[in-house]
Amino acid sequence: MIRLRSGEAILRAAIALLSTAIVGCGGRDGPPDVQVAARVNKDEITVHQVQHVLQRQARLAAEFPEAAARTVLDSLVEQELAAQAARAQGLDKEPAVVQAMELARREVLARAFQDRLADKAPGPSSDDIDRYYESHPGLFAQRRIYTLQEFLVQTTEDAQVEQVKAIANDAKAAADVEQRLGQAGLRYRTRLFAQAPEDMPLGMVEAMSRLEPGRSVATAQPGATRVFSVVHVQAAPLDRRTANEAIASFLVAERKRRAVADGMKAVREAARIEYVGNFATAAAAPASAASR
Repeated sequence: MIRLRSGEAILRAAIALLSTAIVGCGGRDGPPDVQVAARVNKDEITVHQVQHVLQRQARLAAEFPEAAARTVLDSLVEQELAAQAARAQGLDKEPAVVQAMELARREVLARAFQDRLADKAPGPSSDDIDRYYESHPGLFAQRRIYTLQEFLVQTTEDAQVEQVKAIANDAKAAADVEQRLGQAGLRYRTRLFAQAPEDMPLGMVEAMSRLEPGRSVATAQPGATRVFSVVHVQAAPLDRRTANEAIASFLVAERKRRAVADGMKAVREAARIEYVGNFATAAAAPASAASR
């Protein structure tokens, strides 16, 4: 969180400098219009439009403010020239272009609504962070770095999946897994790599934290089963203070995601949605399956 605030401060300072630099680019007599960055025929490009683009290029704007301003402004000028030429040729009336503009408008509005929902999500308290830290020892207090041997086994039948899981449960070492897969005639690929728990799915972290070197765990996926054999573990705990920023960022993101999901659920339940034609059949199929 501290880094984010620092980055925002740098960006704000860079944009302030950019505004000055852009206004100074004009060569017209009299006081400059501080809202206008450039005039392209009868249309204007504003400083705010330049700033909007620069906010998506924060690092470049912070490191090379004047160069970034000129690059963005030149790009917007080029874009405006092309847009004016398109309107002059009537392209803005073509059905495909009208559809694309309407789609872009819908996407922008939807994103704005969902961003507003996300902004209402409350930030985590110190107690929230404590609870998350204590409930996930495999990520923090008992964190370990794993050296794993992975076996990606081709499994096209349920019986093969169960066979691979049994091999993983019974094996006492990675070499044992490899030998038994070969004996079973199962096709597989293998690799050796290091893995931190924060780079694993949360459900897998708990499973891995219970394994000692030599033991294995299997997870099924469509068409294949992955076996992870623990070759070596190295203790690498994170204390509460060190983990604070990462936990806070995760909880904020999770609360924003939940706020958007809940808000969209309420909007959807209040709406009247009717699928038509072939889409009606496709929409009814999942509902029918869920009711069985």
